[in-house]
Amino acid sequence: MTVARPSVPAALPLLGELPRLLLLLLLLCLPAVWADCGPPPAVPNAQPALKGLTSFPENTIITYRCDENFTKIPGKHDSVMCLQDSQWSDIEEFCNRSCGAPTRLKFASLKQLYIPQSYFPVGTVVEYECRPGYRRDLSLLAKLTCLQNLKWSTAAEFCKKKSCPNPGEIPNGQIDISNGILFGAAISFSCNTGYKLFGPTSSLCLASDSGVQWSDTLPECREIYCPAPPQIDNGIIQGEREHYGYRQSITYLCNRGFTMIGEHSIYCTVNDDEGEWSGPPPACRANSLVSKAPPTVQKPTTVNVRTTEVSPTSQKTTTPNAQATRSTPASRTTKHFHKTTPDKESGTSSGSHPVTQAGMRWCIHSSLQSRTPGLKRSFHFSLPSSWYYRVHVFHVDRFAWDASNHGLADLAKEELRRKYTQLYRLFLVS
Repeated sequence: MTVARPSVPAALPLLGELPRLLLLLLLLCLPAVWADCGPPPAVPNAQPALKGLTSFPENTIITYRCDENFTKIPGKHDSVMCLQDSQWSDIEEFCNRSCGAPTRLKFASLKQLYIPQSYFPVGTVVEYECRPGYRRDLSLLAKLTCLQNLKWSTAAEFCKKKSCPNPGEIPNGQIDISNGILFGAAISFSCNTGYKLFGPTSSLCLASDSGVQWSDTLPECREIYCPAPPQIDNGIIQGEREHYGYRQSITYLCNRGFTMIGEHSIYCTVNDDEGEWSGPPPACRANSLVSKAPPTVQKPTTVNVRTTEVSPTSQKTTTPNAQATRSTPASRTTKHFHKTTPDKESGTSSGSHPVTQAGMRWCIHSSLQSRTPGLKRSFHFSLPSSWYYRVHVFHVDRFAWDASNHGLADLAKEELRRKYTQLYRLFLVS
């Protein structure tokens, strides 16, 4: 489109008496005062930037700006200039509808050819290429088109993530690959209980040259050891070793004559990646002597030895006095014979014969029976078994011990023991 130059007035009014020649000279001397292009021409889909100007003399330049939703067409002029003939220079339509900048994709980038462009009219097609870390999926188009609504078409995922190699395994450790091993994924490392991690705790799958690889190498899991086990006084550690790892235990033993106080075994555990023992060691304490309680004073003991005696008289009975008295130890033996009430059914009578010696009383029981003429009275001592003999020996020893607790001299005690033994033998042979 070309803008028309304004025309000069065809005639000037006469100025009265001024001669025609003077008027022509005046016009020739002042040509610039009357040269003005007037308002700039209109341009479709654009507006001039007048900047407050009301007159446009020769060489004035006016620039246009595209309306909203329109874009300047590359290669076309967007301004006009007032020429010497008071006319504007020619200008063509330079604004048109256009899509915005092509869609930015995380897996692909716009080819270099389209990067400088800013004008994308309806129907424009742009192409992409895969970013580092992605591979091209040939089954899908790597292009986008500017649609009638001035929007770009939807991009298919025509570039896929590359996969990093298998990270491998960590002895005594674990690798968390829950996020996968594709480009951009992160994996984390950890050690089993009882082991400490040395090295990176994670690694990223990153682009490298034309492929992808892990950003860090695998760490190392080293066994955690407890410090040297504590020693104990008066005891030892059974099977002591140089190192103690997680859950390994030690057992303590006390020396002879000592008793263990506390747990006999402790084990190695882990706290904040440091080894420590599960508890304090035991202690070995000396055994205390068991104090014997002082013996109690023994009451007089009565041992009944049954004898039989032929009674020369009829069934007359008496009741014996069985009161036991404690006497001072002596070497003299006293025998007391008491008759008892006869047995109504058997026709015999029993007699109790206490024998007292050194605080001990022996009761000799006799049975009174009808005496056969011509027979002498005799005493019989009955010992049911060897057990009975052992009981009496026990009493002899018991007597000697009891005598020692009464402060008797050694000779007196020995004499009492001898007398007591003789008395027992007397009963055996009687």
